Amino acid sequence: MKLQSVEIVNFRPYRDSHLDLTDRDGSIHVVEGDQGGGKTSLHTAIQWGLYGGDGPGTNYSEHWNERAKQDREEKMSVEIKFKEGERSYTLIREIDRFNHTQGRAYEETTLIGNTNTYSDEEAQNQIEEILPEQLKEFFFLDGERIQRLIEEDAGQQVKREIETVLKHRTIINAQNDLEDLLEDRLIPRRDKIEEEASERDEIVQEISEYRDDIKDLKEQNEDDRDKIQEKNKILEETREELEELNEEKIEEINDLEAEIQVLQQDKVKILSELNQSWKELRYAILFDDVADLKQELKRQIKEYDEQLSEIERNQIIYELTEEAREGECPICGNDDIEYLKQHDHEDHDENLKEQITERIVELREMRDRLDSVEPPEDAPGDKQVRLEEITSKIEEKQDRRDELLDELGGLPEESERDTLEQNIKQLENDIRDLREDIEDREKKIQKIQQEIKKLENKREERSSNKDLEEVTDKIGAAKTAIEKLKTIREKHVREKRKKIRDEMNEVFDQVAQSEFMNERYKGLDFRGTPDEDDSYVLQLVEVDGETKDMVNHQPSAGESQLTALSFIFGLNKYARYSSTVVFDTVAGRLDLTNSEAQGEFFASLDEPLLLLVTDSELRDLGKSVQQEIGAHYEIKPEGKDSKLKKVK
Repeated sequence: MKLQSVEIVNFRPYRDSHLDLTDRDGSIHVVEGDQGGGKTSLHTAIQWGLYGGDGPGTNYSEHWNERAKQDREEKMSVEIKFKEGERSYTLIREIDRFNHTQGRAYEETTLIGNTNTYSDEEAQNQIEEILPEQLKEFFFLDGERIQRLIEEDAGQQVKREIETVLKHRTIINAQNDLEDLLEDRLIPRRDKIEEEASERDEIVQEISEYRDDIKDLKEQNEDDRDKIQEKNKILEETREELEELNEEKIEEINDLEAEIQVLQQDKVKILSELNQSWKELRYAILFDDVADLKQELKRQIKEYDEQLSEIERNQIIYELTEEAREGECPICGNDDIEYLKQHDHEDHDENLKEQITERIVELREMRDRLDSVEPPEDAPGDKQVRLEEITSKIEEKQDRRDELLDELGGLPEESERDTLEQNIKQLENDIRDLREDIEDREKKIQKIQQEIKKLENKREERSSNKDLEEVTDKIGAAKTAIEKLKTIREKHVREKRKKIRDEMNEVFDQVAQSEFMNERYKGLDFRGTPDEDDSYVLQLVEVDGETKDMVNHQPSAGESQLTALSFIFGLNKYARYSSTVVFDTVAGRLDLTNSEAQGEFFASLDEPLLLLVTDSELRDLGKSVQQEIGAHYEIKPEGKDSKLKKVK
């Protein structure tokens, strides 16, 4: 996060001040001012702009500019422009409504990016992703308070901050997510599976019985098909015998039989297609479900229409409220309006209105698609008509064949012909009956299969033993992962501990240059070993290798500041976050030598700094800082207020 500019309105001593940090001639930006002039207020304003604070009411009562209060100017705001990588952002935090009777203020936060705009909670979440608030003391430094990092009880806090800087927050969140997964999903899922086991077994038994019925029906069909084959064979033999009795008549009869056979095949084909068309006719089978879905869509459309109406109503109320705030009641016209409670603008959020409108359009499109469903072109009714036509032709052919057989009955071999004709007719009837039986059983099988499908869906809604094994495995895996994440965190911090110690010693060597510090101390270290509870308490290492007893012998303010400063900039080398460092009260209680050493260190840094200093502090930092100055502002008094003036 590289600060570009800061705009302050009615915050503490600043009525309307602007700070531009885009000067590229130097990496150290300076705001210079006397004690009490507003350096700390500027420091506080930047932090309030990024993170808010103790709530709108407290912030307003503590930070509202006195002259603005007298002039009844309600608005207080901080606008910060910054870059994160290649992306530019504008953050605006403002309070422009204050209830003087109840002492309440209403705060709005907006974050504008290259492509997206975020408001309030969403905006704050984005800021937290860029630079978490718990790390602000690593980037917004106060020389008079920085020494808290070396206090006896700060060890575990330092460790947590190291984890956050190293982006261990992701690992910590993963642990919390896994623990929530165990408690909220996996364990309740396991309990539910155990409860559903007996019900699932009953469904499985019912499905098994249905499948036994299907097996019996299929076996009967196979038997009947064998019978049809046998009867067809007998029928063929009988026709051959009849043909021998009268070749001319038999030839015509054979032609009729062939035609009948073709028609029978066509009939079988049409029956098959009819069966298939019924299968494809899903909309008929799903008629009730489609109707229910359409009803649900209508209910949802009505519900969203009501929500949209409510938003539009709130918009009207909001506009009326705004008009009333301008001094005139939009209803009665009375311009003596002292107070009118602000209607919550979130109730008519335009984004929500747009989302609801889009949802209504989607639901209506779904409803229209269901209304437009049409039956397939190849409907069962068409097949039925074709089937009846073929059946009629078969009957015509059979009637003609019967006539010929009757004619053959007049031949001398009449009794034999009668017997053959009767046998043929009986065989045909038997075959037809067998085929009808098979067809009936096929339909029955289809219905049973549909019932099985319903039961299988019902069974799938209830978990199996396999599901129990899977969820048990997941519970075990989650517990193992939680333990591994804990181990990874500890191991990673232990590995970085030495590197951070080495880096902060390099910083210490640069900033601790006074004769007293050089003769007495050679560096810094963490207390104890990485596995001990107090392993991250900071210690000064004396020249003889012993650590300073900082509990019984409190370090001086200068020692504290140099120790904490070394730790912060040493840790920042490994930080997964970055920001323009804003440093208030830079010198603290450092002597001239250490101040100049600190200035040389600042000049060696790549990341930009914003130093809030007095003129004496700026001089004490030395020429190395002055040569790297980019933007340079002075805080000038304007009555009771302060103004930022750019130094040319």
